[in-house]
Amino acid sequence: MFRSVFSGLGAFSHSDPIFFFVDPGDGFLILSLYMARIYDTAKSTLALRQRKRFLLSQLQIRPDSLRASLVERFSRCGKANCHCHHGGDKHGPFYYLTQCLAVGKVNKFLLKTNAQQQAARSATEHYRRLQEQLEELSQINAELLRREQPLGGE
Repeated sequence: MFRSVFSGLGAFSHSDPIFFFVDPGDGFLILSLYMARIYDTAKSTLALRQRKRFLLSQLQIRPDSLRASLVERFSRCGKANCHCHHGGDKHGPFYYLTQCLAVGKVNKFLLKTNAQQQAARSATEHYRRLQEQLEELSQINAELLRREQPLGGE
């Protein structure tokens, strides 16, 4: 059984990633979809420029930012007489960090310690926050371009 681990997230919203898990037998593949939140750009040009300045002042690239997924997995062991093969609970949870690097190339490994798991949670959250800030900045810039306004000089 697989499930994605979200720290502090409730119900899905526009900005939550959606994960699909496939188990081909020798491991697991993860397909994640990210739907951007739609920000309000129906403001005055002055208000957009002020929001842009604020976003740029708040933009932080944390040194531990990590584009990856933290996955919690429960599995059956190789012992035929074990309870996990006879309707009992599976073993786990086991936490894995996965990264999609290129087409057909996935980097994944087991996070063995609580310290590794917490570091992964924190680092992926820092990356998610940065991604949200950049998305809002991008939508503001697109609206400014649509209004035939210059983008630079902020």
